[in-house]
Amino acid sequence: MRKNDELDNLFKQMSICTKCKNLKSKKGNDQSLINIFENECFYKNIPSIWTDWYNRLDAKIMLVGQDWGPFIDMNKFHELYINNPSKKNWKNIIEQEKSTTKRLLTKYLVQSAKNFNINISLDDIYITNAIMCARKGNNYRGSNINLKVSTCNCSEFLKKQIGIVKPKIILTLGYYPIYSLSMRYGFKICSTLTETIETYGKFILDNFVIIPLYHPASQIKKEIQLNQYMEIWNYFKK
Repeated sequence: MRKNDELDNLFKQMSICTKCKNLKSKKGNDQSLINIFENECFYKNIPSIWTDWYNRLDAKIMLVGQDWGPFIDMNKFHELYINNPSKKNWKNIIEQEKSTTKRLLTKYLVQSAKNFNINISLDDIYITNAIMCARKGNNYRGSNINLKVSTCNCSEFLKKQIGIVKPKIILTLGYYPIYSLSMRYGFKICSTLTETIETYGKFILDNFVIIPLYHPASQIKKEIQLNQYMEIWNYFKK
């Protein structure tokens, strides 16, 4: 079966998942998420580096972030594309996407790769998240999500994506992506991201290596972050 078909089948499985649709905090606040995969027309037409899955299925590197953020932002990309559904518009929207995360990811990846005479960009990487549903509202950092519960609920879908793409290197941004993988692949991590990075550095499995990274926009010195990215290319060249 082609990778595209495998991904289609996985997204169909995800479309009927309801685990995060009615979540509430202990205080009764709404933490339910929006399943973007219920509508095939929607999820296949969101031009963003985070949702450009079908064009990156042969990537050697997979990048796993925490979550998409608000549904409202994904819908903006969808509407920009659906009014002009051309390859040129898809590419233009991705190129025009401006965010601190995208800018710093590109900077660290490109700068570190140059030391190994490797030319690479975010276009060469399969990018996904530990939590596959979207937040309500318009807040990326609010209490409108239960990160631990939703990460656990979605971990099987992340593992299945890995099985389809078959990357050689998996990069995780922040704590919850590495937490998700530790549950599914049975390796130990520490209670914080910093402890995990300082204690283990990387996790070598049978078919790939996992390198946990700080989020590029976190308050970590650039020199420390850049050194982390250096580790990627030792495995990339093997």
